[in-house]
Amino acid sequence: MIKTIRNILFVSALSPLLIQCASQDEVRRLQYQLHTVNKKFEDMRTNTVDDMQKRQAAYSNQIDQLEMEILGLKSQLEETSHLNRSLKEQNKELQSNISDVAREDALHREQMIQRINEEQKAKEALIAQLNDKLQIQQENLKAIQDARVRDAERRAREAKMKADAAKARATAASRTDSRGIQKISAGLNKHVVGDQRPAAPKPSVKPATPTAKPSTPATQPATQTAATTSSPLGAAQALFDQEKYQEAYSAYNRITGANPASEEGITAAYMMGECLFAQKEYDRAILQYQKIISQSGSHPKAASATLKQAMAFELLADNETARLIYAKIVKHYSNSPEAKIARDKLK
Repeated sequence: MIKTIRNILFVSALSPLLIQCASQDEVRRLQYQLHTVNKKFEDMRTNTVDDMQKRQAAYSNQIDQLEMEILGLKSQLEETSHLNRSLKEQNKELQSNISDVAREDALHREQMIQRINEEQKAKEALIAQLNDKLQIQQENLKAIQDARVRDAERRAREAKMKADAAKARATAASRTDSRGIQKISAGLNKHVVGDQRPAAPKPSVKPATPTAKPSTPATQPATQTAATTSSPLGAAQALFDQEKYQEAYSAYNRITGANPASEEGITAAYMMGECLFAQKEYDRAILQYQKIISQSGSHPKAASATLKQAMAFELLADNETARLIYAKIVKHYSNSPEAKIARDKLK
């Protein structure tokens, strides 16, 4: 193609010479111009080819780099694909493990719930049995208490009948009848005036001087009279100190009947329980102490009544009830002397 262009240019340059019969100098000048043009063409070709080769080489390098980058990207894509496959497999395995764990956890949870329900049912059955036993024990205790109360009432009636009979005898003995029987009093011996046999002759030997024994019976009525004169509560306390518990119980009962809400009434009610406790009538004592606890729970005697109630249950061999009452004393009367005794009992 370059040769064709050169020939065309050459012919174009020679055509004026041929037409005008140009001179030799013009021919040389034309040749020089043609040579210059050829050189320019050669230079252009050389420069163009070199540039094209350089560009081609650069393009080749770029293509090689692109190919290397493409290979790297393909390798990365393959690694990414491999990682994706591995992650999918791990995800499937993890999901399978999670499902297994969830199933095991659900199964374990169901077993735990079932076991708890069974234990709850067993406990409820045991509680029902204990409630039945407790109810039976309460019924038995109530029956025992009722029987003891009835027995105590029977003994009280018998004692009252005996007391009435003794009082009747004392009243009959205190009156002087037609036969001349004197009144019997404390510290005096009985003397029969009428219809008595002749006394035996006294021996000549002087009897020994008797010891001062009558002072004792003379002292007791004096003390009792002083206590009776002071107050009804003091009189009842004197009877209690003399271990005349039935008489003291009756005296305290009269005091509580007069004014049960007063200080003396509460003290007398407590001492009624003490009289029963001293006579070992523990069931009646428990009921008497309960009256104080129910009616006067804030009174200082309530703590003592609760303690004696627990001791009565303990003496009745009901240690469980006694333990519960001792614990109640420690809880409700923690700073009282009774609480210290209750703690010692619980130990």
